[in-house]
Amino acid sequence: MPRILIHTLGSSGDFNPLIVLAYELRARGHAVKFAVNPASAAWISKLGFEVAAIGPDPDWNSEFTRRLLVADSYKPFQMLMEELFIPNIGVAYDAILPHCKDADVFVSHTLQMASPAIAYKSGVPWVSVIPATSCYPTAEYPIPCFAWHAFPEFLTKIAWDIGLRQFRMIDELANEQYRALGVPPRKDMIAGGSYSRQLTIGLWSPAYFPRPTDWPAWFQVGGYGRWDAPDPRGDVPPAIPEGKAPLVIFTLGSAIVNQPGEFYDIALEALRRTNWRAVLLGAPADLKLPEDLKKRVSAIKYARYSDIFPLASAIVHQGGVGTTQACCYYGIPSVVVPRCFDQFENAAHIQRSGWGLRLLPKDLSPALLRRRLKRVLLSEEIRQDVRILGSKMLKEPGISPACDLIEGILNRDSSVGVSPEPAIAAT
Repeated sequence: MPRILIHTLGSSGDFNPLIVLAYELRARGHAVKFAVNPASAAWISKLGFEVAAIGPDPDWNSEFTRRLLVADSYKPFQMLMEELFIPNIGVAYDAILPHCKDADVFVSHTLQMASPAIAYKSGVPWVSVIPATSCYPTAEYPIPCFAWHAFPEFLTKIAWDIGLRQFRMIDELANEQYRALGVPPRKDMIAGGSYSRQLTIGLWSPAYFPRPTDWPAWFQVGGYGRWDAPDPRGDVPPAIPEGKAPLVIFTLGSAIVNQPGEFYDIALEALRRTNWRAVLLGAPADLKLPEDLKKRVSAIKYARYSDIFPLASAIVHQGGVGTTQACCYYGIPSVVVPRCFDQFENAAHIQRSGWGLRLLPKDLSPALLRRRLKRVLLSEEIRQDVRILGSKMLKEPGISPACDLIEGILNRDSSVGVSPEPAIAAT
């Protein structure tokens, strides 16, 4: 039985697609083992998977996390690389490498900067995966985070080149760690340097973001893996306010919700001059609902997206990759208020594709949020376009293409278009 080791890190948007991948691989007769942080190991083991608990758990209330989750498209990523992932390459290498000795394939998130070293030293075939779409240079899409419908190709190429040059210091920091481990240097760590040249898989819907034709053959799109964690309350239905008025869901996903700021307070104020019903998903326990809103607004700590999103008329969210694609899958228009990382590109992609609108955090106010919501609720064009997208996503084979690609690595099947070159090949 082929043995596959999966390592990931991050939020639910990073974990959930790999849970779906693991289920599918197991159904095909493969033995799947996870190597993840202890808290994640605890719940993944309950799903029946073999798990190795490695490293510390993230502290969502730490000073580092508070700085990390500020409203900015550039600084959080730089801080994540310079203060967390790159300094811990050696630590992650020591923790993960022993678990590769019995693996036939090593599957890792591209955020794990230690993966190139692990693949190089272990000799195990390596597949990297990434859920975020704005992850590799292309001239076929606008510059990441720009919501314009069209952008000159030459300007896009220039912008990518400038962006990569700005992060050269990250390459230098990472290569210091690699040299200490006796591993060849890498480059362009933010967009390709930590990717496997044997096979890298984008875990998203090809209807949501078609694969650019100018990407290399080793970078394929493997499909959207939709999975909801079990509700800790059991099968209790979510508390939805009764009525026929439009239902708006406000959510911050699984990471930003730990530092919500004024998001839910602004949501409540935006609702005052409307008749809309609303659900504040993930709202803090100490959030007090105003008396005049209690009949049409509810606050829910947790609900499965599959239980609640199909009921919505519109969803206001942070733009995490999991939440964004879930909105699209159910054909629900979005108002995206990004906070950090790829959320700014997801917000731009939603607006330029006509599936909703973005509202930058610096502009967030009750009045402007209310106006954005009115536009998506009244726009038949937006509602129809996102419904069409949802119907396309429903017809897709899910994560099966990703499993086919991984099995191609196991079988050394050249027909899947995967390059046989070494995993550590230079960028």
